[in-house]
Amino acid sequence: MPENYTLTQVREGVQDGENVFVFRYTKSDNTELLGEHFSFTVMEKNNRLLGVTWMDKQFEKGTKLPSKEETTKIAKEYLAKVEPDLWGKLKNLWIDLHDETIIVDGKNVIVTGMKYKCFIPTEDTYAWVIVGLDGKVITFERGIVWQGGRVSEKWLHDAWLKEGSH
Repeated sequence: MPENYTLTQVREGVQDGENVFVFRYTKSDNTELLGEHFSFTVMEKNNRLLGVTWMDKQFEKGTKLPSKEETTKIAKEYLAKVEPDLWGKLKNLWIDLHDETIIVDGKNVIVTGMKYKCFIPTEDTYAWVIVGLDGKVITFERGIVWQGGRVSEKWLHDAWLKEGSH
């Protein structure tokens, strides 16, 4: 858990037909949707981690990012810790920059990282790891259904939550 974050919400939801719990941690001075947060989603039935995201101004665009090779290495090391059997199932599709926008002190801040996007043929789903400044993993998602666009619910994405699409 990152420093200076406290638990502010636990909610129940459904992702791809499965019951999930979504945990949200925020900084005390930035608790609104679209603000800085550390959130993760787990399946109710087995506590499997489906995703985690860490939206923080320290990952603001313009910071030094890892190379594609470093991103691959960091993604592999991260997955070895959180989902050891997943790495061998992945087919890497691409590695490239990925941006998200958060609001800090009333101003838009672009959070950026290197996205390692993969397909999981045995599940017909997608997974990715996004690596930011200093090799810190800022996002991991797995089991994402994609049919001409994302179908899976976006519990870790504040813009989706704000729309009230759930």
